[in-house]
Amino acid sequence: MAGIDILYLLDRLEEVLNSGSRVPFMGSRTLIDEQECLDILDQIRVALPEEIKQARRVTAERDSIIAEAQTRAQQIIREAEERAAEKVQEHALVRQAQARAEQVEAEAERRSAEIRREAEEYVYETLLNLENDLEQLLQTVRKGTRALRGTAEGPRVSSRTSHPS
Repeated sequence: MAGIDILYLLDRLEEVLNSGSRVPFMGSRTLIDEQECLDILDQIRVALPEEIKQARRVTAERDSIIAEAQTRAQQIIREAEERAAEKVQEHALVRQAQARAEQVEAEAERRSAEIRREAEEYVYETLLNLENDLEQLLQTVRKGTRALRGTAEGPRVSSRTSHPS
């Protein structure tokens, strides 16, 4: 009888109660087949535990599915939070790397400008020293030229002298 539906049995019980004969002068009193009602109640008693077991299984299965869904949802949320934290960390690292790259680039440009300025200063000083050295050399050459001119105005010495052979 475990396969009998409780709702079916309750419908049968209702039919038996409704199909009873009214007792005259007794108002709402009805004569019913007592044995048939008791049989239906026995069938309900037999079927009811199975229905309760099935309802409990369904409830337990539902609770298990809900718990599994909640666990999975928590896992998804945890993974999403971890990924978000990683993205934030990556973003922070990228920003730090960009800031560091900008610092290095600015330092390189500053250092390059300083080296260029120092090189230009060195070249300028070297050229000034060279110019001074050349001016001194030019003055020495002019003195030598004037000195030679002064002696050249005196007796000329021929560089070719005749030798008797």
